[in-house]
Amino acid sequence: MAPSSLTREQLTSLLGEEIARMRSPNRRAFIEGILIAPYTSTLNWEYGNDEAFEVWTFGDLKERNVVAQYCLGGFGALGAPWGINFRGATHFGQDCGWYKSLDALAEDWGVAE
Repeated sequence: MAPSSLTREQLTSLLGEEIARMRSPNRRAFIEGILIAPYTSTLNWEYGNDEAFEVWTFGDLKERNVVAQYCLGGFGALGAPWGINFRGATHFGQDCGWYKSLDALAEDWGVAE
């Protein structure tokens, strides 16, 4: 498994920075409302050689068994570290579920400004 150099405290700080950058109060409130105690799991990179990467699950989107995740380094070459994935997923899923910012994740989930 590719090592993670991100601690829970660093993730919490990163989440705070991303939320502070959001201009939309609706999106900020949405993200703050889905936050859960972060925990790690492993996802395999299905577009390579099934390499394993540590991800942090930090949000519960409260529908369709979907969670919000963060992976240091992002979704491959896209550099999109913020993701929407199924709870219990073993792979990253499609690139359309990974975003360059937490704001973009909220926007794609349908949260208006």
